[in-house]
Amino acid sequence: LLQLPVPIAVFFLLYKERMVPCFGSSSHPLLSADELALETRPTDKDELPSTLHRAQAAAAGHEDLFSCCQSKNFRGASYTYYAVHITGALVLFMTDGIVGEYSGFIYSYAVEEPLSVVHKVAGYLPSLFWAFITLGRLISIPVSYRMKPATMVFINVVGVLMTFLLLLIFSSSVVFLFVGTASLGLFLSSTFPSMLAYTEDILQYKGCATTVLVTGAGIGEMVLQLLVGSIIHDQGSYSFLVCGMIFGGLAFTFYALLLFFHRMYPKPSSDVDEASPDKPAAMDDTGQYQR
Repeated sequence: LLQLPVPIAVFFLLYKERMVPCFGSSSHPLLSADELALETRPTDKDELPSTLHRAQAAAAGHEDLFSCCQSKNFRGASYTYYAVHITGALVLFMTDGIVGEYSGFIYSYAVEEPLSVVHKVAGYLPSLFWAFITLGRLISIPVSYRMKPATMVFINVVGVLMTFLLLLIFSSSVVFLFVGTASLGLFLSSTFPSMLAYTEDILQYKGCATTVLVTGAGIGEMVLQLLVGSIIHDQGSYSFLVCGMIFGGLAFTFYALLLFFHRMYPKPSSDVDEASPDKPAAMDDTGQYQR
């Protein structure tokens, strides 16, 4: 309920800007093309026509916000174009789902047999998990300057899989439960931003292609919590680690498929960009909502 005012305000802004295709609006956009041109304040009179043209293009882009969702913009796209989106979203579906289900049920797992951790001590586990997620995100900032996003995602996915494997092997050790929780938080911390950076390097997109990945991550965080909760209720607390192991294995499998489709994905030509660096990215055979 506390978050509801934000999407309501954003929807109202989109409605005022006439960006919502399902609702007609007689109001004018907040900034017209002429006003956008004045905002740029060109210093030379010769620059005014080009500035106005860019402003009009920007205004047209705002009015056509949902154009990337239209079927005509996907004509001629190769199957690898869709495969990269789907496999990338599935990796985030699994990894963000693990974040949600692990933080939600690690306390319940710890207080049950065979560990039977004291409730007060078990309460530190979710805090430890989120603390190392925060620490991992801070560490990933300097690491990302020296390491490619694909390598970071690979390390994260393999680390998650190996951590769950060790948690299953040492399932009766309370000490390793804390160590494994911290390790899992570190590996999961930078998976989401690294995956976004990796797929952006492949697709070179700007716009609502990100929605596919973000939506996959959000749905995974919601669905896997519900799924794991029902399984723990029916099968017992030990199934908590088994589910994590399965999800980690699926994340690794989908990432391997993503690497496979990346190799098959046609590289976009850079001739157009080199010839006119200020020109928006032209359409190619990989997709049509690159603007």
